[in-house]
This record gives sequence, structure tokens and C-alpha cells, in this order.
Amino acid sequence: MMDDGLRIRLPLADELARLARIERRAARLFSPDDLPSALSERTLPAETLSAARDAGLLWVADDAGQPVGFALAEILDGQLHLAEMDVDPAHARRGIGSALLEHVLAHGAQAGFDGVTLTTFSHLPWNAPFYRRRGFEPHAPAAGSPLASKLAEEIQAGLRHRIAMRFALNQPLQE
Repeated sequence: MMDDGLRIRLPLADELARLARIERRAARLFSPDDLPSALSERTLPAETLSAARDAGLLWVADDAGQPVGFALAEILDGQLHLAEMDVDPAHARRGIGSALLEHVLAHGAQAGFDGVTLTTFSHLPWNAPFYRRRGFEPHAPAAGSPLASKLAEEIQAGLRHRIAMRFALNQPLQE
């Protein structure tokens, strides 16, 4: 359950550097077998974050005025695609990831998308099982589609056990 003091909002321009720190801290939760060391220190480019913020596709979980997690979406294959979601491990187990996900799904529904997609690790409890509990299903992207290419790029970069998942926006979010 999310603490009452948390809210989901668009980030301020001067908060974007904080998101890279959150991303790096969250990456430390992954084994080098899943996330190679060379990738664990990489963060989303500032230009990507800024463009997503300007497009209204980047949200932060705010705790007392400080971002403690974020979700970044993009449009991929005509769907809203959750490209990245991270919560600072110091703020884990408070419902922040669920609140961010609910916000992304609500945005997708409001914007008229019929689904939200993502790629994730199939075997880690805070990845595919987390999304599955909330109504996401494994999804086989069409061959040659941007989502299929994204998944292939992740695997080629050394990420293991990757799958695509999709939430149909005509269904309620599971708890």
C-alpha cells in the first residue's frame, strides 16, 4: 500500500538528474547474470528524459517533494509502452511501483490506447511476476515490429530471460 504522503506527478526539469541516481540504485538489485555490469551503470540519456517529460510521458513518485521513483513511457507499435520504471530501493515495498504502474495505465486509457506493453525479466519477482499479478500477460510481438526489435536488442546487449508483456486496457488492474 502506498504511503499517504506520496503522489505521482510530472517531474521538474531540475529533477531529471535525480532520476539517473534512482535508476543506478535500482540497477544494483540485479545480479550480473541478469544485468551485465557494463549495463548496470548506464542510465537513460538526459535528452530522452527531457523529451519524455515534455511529451507528458515521464512521471515521478514524489515523497515530500523528492522523486523516489519514476516511470517513462513511449509510443511503440501503436501502444503505450512502459520503457522504464524504477523505484529507489530505500523506498521499496511501499506500493510506489504499483502507484506508478496504475498512473501509466490510467494515462494509456485516457489517451485512447487499447493496451500497454513492456519488456522485463521473466524470472525475477519484482519483474514479470509483479506485472502478471496486475493483469499483464506474456505477449509475442509481431516479427519485425518495433517491440520485437526492442526485445531482440535487449537480449543482444546481454540481458537474459527477457519477455514482452501486455495489459489490455479494457480490463481492470489486478491487486
